[in-house]
Amino acid sequence: MMPEIVVGIFSAVLFLLLALYWHLKHHFSIFERLSIPGPKPSLLVGNLREIMKKGQFQATVDWTQKYGRVFGYFEGYTPVLSVSDPDLLREILVKDANNFNHRKPFPLAPRKSLGLFLENGAQWHRSRSLLTPAFSSGKLKQMLPIMNSSANVLVRELSSRRKETSFMDVYQVFQSLTLDIIGRCAFGLQTSAQTDDKDEFLVNIRSLFTTMSTTFVLPLVMAFPFLSHFIFALKNVVCLFGMNPVVWLRLKLREIIQLRKDMGPNSKVVDLVQLMLFPSSTPARDDPDLPMSEREIVAQSMTFLLAGYETTSAVLAFLSRALAEHPDVQSRLLEEVDSLKGKELNYETLNGLPYFDMVFDEVCRLYPTASQIVTRQAADSRVVKGLHIPAGMNIHANIWALHHDPCFWNQPEVFDPERFSPKNREQIQPFTFLPFGAGPRKCIGMRFAMMETKLAMVRVLQSFSFSLEDGHKAPMELIARGAIVPKHEVNIRVTKRPLPPRRQSAPTRRHV
Repeated sequence: MMPEIVVGIFSAVLFLLLALYWHLKHHFSIFERLSIPGPKPSLLVGNLREIMKKGQFQATVDWTQKYGRVFGYFEGYTPVLSVSDPDLLREILVKDANNFNHRKPFPLAPRKSLGLFLENGAQWHRSRSLLTPAFSSGKLKQMLPIMNSSANVLVRELSSRRKETSFMDVYQVFQSLTLDIIGRCAFGLQTSAQTDDKDEFLVNIRSLFTTMSTTFVLPLVMAFPFLSHFIFALKNVVCLFGMNPVVWLRLKLREIIQLRKDMGPNSKVVDLVQLMLFPSSTPARDDPDLPMSEREIVAQSMTFLLAGYETTSAVLAFLSRALAEHPDVQSRLLEEVDSLKGKELNYETLNGLPYFDMVFDEVCRLYPTASQIVTRQAADSRVVKGLHIPAGMNIHANIWALHHDPCFWNQPEVFDPERFSPKNREQIQPFTFLPFGAGPRKCIGMRFAMMETKLAMVRVLQSFSFSLEDGHKAPMELIARGAIVPKHEVNIRVTKRPLPPRRQSAPTRRHV
């Protein structure tokens, strides 16, 4: 009897192993069956070994050089189609946006935890319509004085730090600034992020991003996605995985929400939380859940905080480094900034800086921070420009490759703001410049980020200039931890600009 049981168990195990082998063989050959090139995956972890060895950013860059504008790879178990062809991206992001409305799942976040960024379908439409008014020109004008107050602190801190050293990590400085601005504009939270390195808000946010890029849980979930359900179920003991900053942030946000509820709808506070709690529009009859629930507000706030903090601080660091490397560009930009002397820095004057816009766009072309997170997922099977995209396929809009393609940009590795002069801008091929994505899911906070960046840099350049020392002229190393950001410090010499000479009064004529 026992031998028969053993044989039965052995046969069942063998059958399961063969079935698993067949499934994995079939799953990991999807790109081969579609005649799409790409790195050969292993049967257990796809291309995860190369991703972990090189980093996702560098692995994607290398694969682009080897396989071209369209290739497939496996983010662990998850198949991803990387696309940097402008015609294909136009179809996917805009023309057939309804079919490609969902985003690729993020391994360490349940869809309900990151609000608008990961929401889909009716929930996404609802959130988008509720949040859009927060980024209108009227609301941005109201937020500008708050941003300017944070910029005042920034200028004072730069002056203070120069007394100790004129050579500083501007990336760290701008991280503190953007967190301070988001804290004030989104939550009405008065932080000391710019003046105190031990500020609780700053420490927890930095800890969160460091953990996201180093935790062992990420590759584990990428290789075996079903484990995410167990990890999310353990959220009450999430500190075991090094993610306790998430718990702290959610608790802090709930405190703010309760405080605002107590203040009521007539508060004069202008920020994202107030708008979500007390929307000015009347709830639609078919949507009785308006205004947002506390869970929804926490999720949307987390999205705005995490997206705005990392990307904007990185752009400011890239911009500073580019000006330090190119004194001629910096000199011309300083002339434009100096032309504002005596004028109020308001919404209109900040939007009237054409050369700044050229420099900003070139920085965003050379360093598209959101390249790794512009993703979509096909609802139904499609054939786009001869490319078969099956239902459920995850698509990565490879913005980095698009912005560095020599077929679209002459000498793409060279920093040249003249590409975006009024005359040259007209020659740029559509859908080759997508720093904020495109289509219905284009970055909702684009204008906020641009105004924040412009105001901060104008205020800094009114008092300081940037330069590099010979030992710090090597190209920056980059890393993807959601956004593409500097891997190390961005050390730049910050020099106090001399005050313009006073005009001497003309001698008084003596009348005889």
